[in-house]
Amino acid sequence: MIKRGSGVAVAAALVCGISLVQVAPSAATAATADHSILVGDQATDKIYRLNPATSAWDSWTWAPTTALGYTSPTETGGFNGGNDFRVRTTTSGLQRLVVADGAGLATVATYPAGERVWAVRVPAADNLHAVELLPDGNVAIAATGTAAGTGGDYVRVYSTSNGATATFPLETAHAVLWDPGIRRLWVAGSPNDGTAEESQVLKALEVTGPATAPGLREDPARTQVISLAAGTGGDDVHDVAADHTDPDKLWITTNRYVYTYDKVTRQLARAAAGIDRGAVKSISSQPSGQLIQTQADRYRTPPGACGTVNGWCTETVDFVNPATSVTRAGAQFYKARTASPHYGVEDTAQRGRVFDTVGGTTTRIDGNAATGQTAATAGPDGRQHVLTLIPGSGLWSRSRSATGGWETTATRVDHSTQITDAAIAADPDGDLHAFTLIPGSGVWHRVRPLNQAWTGTAEKVDSGTDVTSIAAVVHPGTKRLHLVLAGSGGVRDRVATATGDWTAAATTVDTNATVADVAAAALPNGSLHLFTVTAWGTVYHRTGTDSGWSAGASVVPGGGENPATGQVRGLAAAGWPTTQLDLVTLRAGLGLWKQTWTGASWPAAASLDPTPGAIQVYATRLTDNTLHTGTIVEISPP
Repeated sequence: MIKRGSGVAVAAALVCGISLVQVAPSAATAATADHSILVGDQATDKIYRLNPATSAWDSWTWAPTTALGYTSPTETGGFNGGNDFRVRTTTSGLQRLVVADGAGLATVATYPAGERVWAVRVPAADNLHAVELLPDGNVAIAATGTAAGTGGDYVRVYSTSNGATATFPLETAHAVLWDPGIRRLWVAGSPNDGTAEESQVLKALEVTGPATAPGLREDPARTQVISLAAGTGGDDVHDVAADHTDPDKLWITTNRYVYTYDKVTRQLARAAAGIDRGAVKSISSQPSGQLIQTQADRYRTPPGACGTVNGWCTETVDFVNPATSVTRAGAQFYKARTASPHYGVEDTAQRGRVFDTVGGTTTRIDGNAATGQTAATAGPDGRQHVLTLIPGSGLWSRSRSATGGWETTATRVDHSTQITDAAIAADPDGDLHAFTLIPGSGVWHRVRPLNQAWTGTAEKVDSGTDVTSIAAVVHPGTKRLHLVLAGSGGVRDRVATATGDWTAAATTVDTNATVADVAAAALPNGSLHLFTVTAWGTVYHRTGTDSGWSAGASVVPGGGENPATGQVRGLAAAGWPTTQLDLVTLRAGLGLWKQTWTGASWPAAASLDPTPGAIQVYATRLTDNTLHTGTIVEISPP
């Protein structure tokens, strides 16, 4: 909130008559893994830190000062103590404090030192309410505007490298929260939709583009309207927070209630007794399950002292599971946040069930909703083989017979719980080759000879510590395996002979360090084809032979950020046994798209499967010339 003087009520005060629920004790206890709590005090214009184990304030405080590198008065002037603040860990492992203040300052600082890294000042009338540090280093803010109806009403992403922005209009925007599981930015507001009642709305935005040119696009399939019963009056969303004990849940607070939102079922439910109450301005959760809330003093039972100042502040931080409270006399707290460096539960990656599509017919081939990666290949005997990776469980395989029947149970290939990516290829003899990536350690190779079981042990074939994505392809003539590795060091190719001897070193194919996904395919004429997609959706095609790759790559049309076709997030390729090359791209929120190359130019991408929840893709052609595409569909039917 923008700070108000003593005795002045603010807009968005709670509608009278709400029934408050008293906090009830629970058997849960605070854990040693629980995080410190940051609380913004708009009486002293500082952020304070609380130890949840001792309920004591420590010596750490923060406000923007010239000593910390902030300019005066542009960045230091009028700081209110922060409307929102979070601690995040960057991809390079550095902890950062990100703050948004009602007076207009949005900033990133080192943590815990608090030294300025980046800052911007917007008009105070925008009334910044929420802030998030995105994985690419950019900053997202929500601005709700003032009671007078000026400024604000937007969600905006700032490029911290060059100041470029992307803005999404949203009336009285109150919340921004990055979700690594679905790679979306949750936002919330209370737009007036033209009806007699206002409704609270939860939306998910895709953050597109490179960090230097961000974009925002709504994922309409995830929009959740939080309805009100007829005649109950208006309501306002106040906060959206991750549940740090369940990656599939969100906490949502409004003027009247506290909700849980299930991202899998897309169902909203009132929170349990002791948690569900009105005027909760912020909610945070700890790994132990303990919850932290701030409730406006005016609507507490009995009312707190800050209720005489305005309608939104409190002197008290409340804890649930177990229930307790900490009061700081004279404080004007608006929000309290756990200083967790994670976006959610250890930032769980995307997952879902696996579906295979051929000729317009879709079959669910794996009902495990925890599948994180998939890959497929076709053997010369007409069978199709699919790998599924279950994070924390290992790698599994499932086959489809030449007559079309899928195995009813999967076979565990690898028990490792650290695998993050997998690839599979069949050689002309019908032997299968599976590859698994363990970040920071390397890539392992395992074989399943034709009509036999997978070998019991895997061989380490690459020790690269920078690898993030892998693909595999077999040359149809020489039978040599090519393992393609993409990471911060670029794209490399490691080759094995038909007898299984791997080259001592990998060959650098591409020096681009921004490759997000890689795919490879072979054609019967002996040509090899490598596809890469960058973090901002540009797709490249490179041709090769068994002995080397072309010096340059060509851009495949239809990537980028055209709203009609979406931004490419993943890709797969299928070649052998036909003479045509199929590129299947996964476009965020828009399903699968296909382009077929016959040796000339690439055609425009055409929609292949519009399923909006697809998060992974495979493509393979069988000996009968049918193209099979597979997806992991997030939040898919059981």
